[in-house]
Amino acid sequence: MGWLEILMEDILRLAKEKGSPPTVEDVMKDSGVTREEVMEAVKELERKGLARMEGKGIVLTENGEKAAEVIYTYHKTVERLLGHRTAHSLEHMGDRIGYLRGAEQARPLSGFREGEEGVVAFMDVENPKVIARLMGVGLIPGARFRVLRKGDVYVVEVGGRLAVVDGRVAEKIKGVPANEGSSGRPA
Repeated sequence: MGWLEILMEDILRLAKEKGSPPTVEDVMKDSGVTREEVMEAVKELERKGLARMEGKGIVLTENGEKAAEVIYTYHKTVERLLGHRTAHSLEHMGDRIGYLRGAEQARPLSGFREGEEGVVAFMDVENPKVIARLMGVGLIPGARFRVLRKGDVYVVEVGGRLAVVDGRVAEKIKGVPANEGSSGRPA
């Protein structure tokens, strides 16, 4: 992931954290970048239909709000487990901007058919032990998976490994089909 994509994710996350449009100065302080770099990222967000400049604030579009929610949720999940600094680093794993456009169509892992492939968009999991287990098997946002078996437990292949997921947890892992709105690349 290039610096521009990372900065775009930072802007989206910061907008969600603040609850109001961040300024260029807010982004510069948060990400340690120059005004020119922020403006370049804002132009790219505008091109993608995710944000626009309005006065001094960077205002998110409806799609930008959805993308920010996914990035922020992932950040907060990792932060609960590993702390803010690590969360800030890990939130940039994978190509989230590339598949976030399909995030509004994300469905629970339990909604995938046997043999169907997908990309994890986000997880609505709060328990740090469950988060650690999912991270340990590589089932994190941006990871490509294939459902092998459905039932009380789900067997999924992720990164060439098999993972067994409890049916209740499978309801909280949301993904998009691998060929719809995803980069198709593993994280």
